[in-house]
Amino acid sequence: MSFSLFVARRYRLSSTKFNTVRLISRFASFVIGVAVCAFFVIQSVFSGLHDFGLSYSSSLDPDLKIRAVDSASFVLADSVVTQLEKIEGVGGSAPVFSQEVVFRFEQQNKLISLLGVDDRFDQLFAVSDQIPVGRMVSDAGEEILLGYGTAIELGAGLYDYDGFVECLLPKQGLINPLDPNPFVSQWATNVGLFQISEEVDYGYAFAPIRFVRNLTNSSADTYTEININLVEGAKVNDVIDGVQATLGASFEVIEKEALNPALYRMLQTERIAIYLILSLVLIIALFNVVGAVVMMVLDKREQLQTLHGVGSSVREIRDIFFYQGMLLSGVGGAVGLLVGIVVVVAQSVGEFILVPGTQLPYPVRFSFENLMVLVVIWVGLSVLAAWISSAVVRPRLLR
Repeated sequence: MSFSLFVARRYRLSSTKFNTVRLISRFASFVIGVAVCAFFVIQSVFSGLHDFGLSYSSSLDPDLKIRAVDSASFVLADSVVTQLEKIEGVGGSAPVFSQEVVFRFEQQNKLISLLGVDDRFDQLFAVSDQIPVGRMVSDAGEEILLGYGTAIELGAGLYDYDGFVECLLPKQGLINPLDPNPFVSQWATNVGLFQISEEVDYGYAFAPIRFVRNLTNSSADTYTEININLVEGAKVNDVIDGVQATLGASFEVIEKEALNPALYRMLQTERIAIYLILSLVLIIALFNVVGAVVMMVLDKREQLQTLHGVGSSVREIRDIFFYQGMLLSGVGGAVGLLVGIVVVVAQSVGEFILVPGTQLPYPVRFSFENLMVLVVIWVGLSVLAAWISSAVVRPRLLR
């Protein structure tokens, strides 16, 4: 142990001329603990809200989405889809054939994106878990699955065999102006109501992929996209390279973040803003450490003159109060961080704090990334504050 650190520890435990100096030191350490605790808890809450929000806004967004570069749809054999599923890191795939159609029920019309899916889609996104009434569509009949919002706007019921939902699509090619019906239409029965998010509930519906292909007069093995989810720990770039090697340059692979770039940019900006605000709070708290160390220097002035007289250099005496500042910040911050970790873990396990007016627990997520960022900011600012406070030790003060 160095001489300066030894003296700094002694000063921390020893008495002072004025009781106020000791109270200021303890208060400074307490404030740092509160700031560090708040920093970590707010970080964890934001991470929880980030995950909670994405679970709804991107519930139908896969880890990777495959689309054709030059066309809206493409033909892909089942054997090729099987090859994609065998790529290392791929957890599952779900081909989709989607089409913008008009739903008509009695006198109500609504433009909607109709997703043609098979059983693999439900396995990938667990849509069945979001269906409080009814069931997921199957390939057994002419079925559709509506969101709550769409069902309300159309006034469509469940298993209403006296009032089928009509799916309309403009006829392709040249249209005969004398044709009284310029639309291709198919009738379907609504077999359930899903509730995922407002955007999905009002903008999407599901049908068997065969149903959508028949409506658009498309051939078998025709898709508009293929959704892929990755296994935990998979290397995204390696999977993308494997997909491109299998399909060629005529297909593009889109990552999840690229599907909603504005949303992810907003969340990233919010995260940076929170780091800056919390860092400012921590800086303000560290002013208490600077003040406490300066008061300690003035209180120990006579002892410092004695140390200087027996051979201690100005640099060594400055180091004493540098270590003193680090001890104040370190002890308080360590206790605050421990309390913050306990609070976050307890909330994530026990869910004892609820969002006011609801039965939903505040979402939190313990993250080692948040922990490391906090430690780096806390230690860096503590070093700066200790260095500034120790700089008041000057040769004229020791005369």
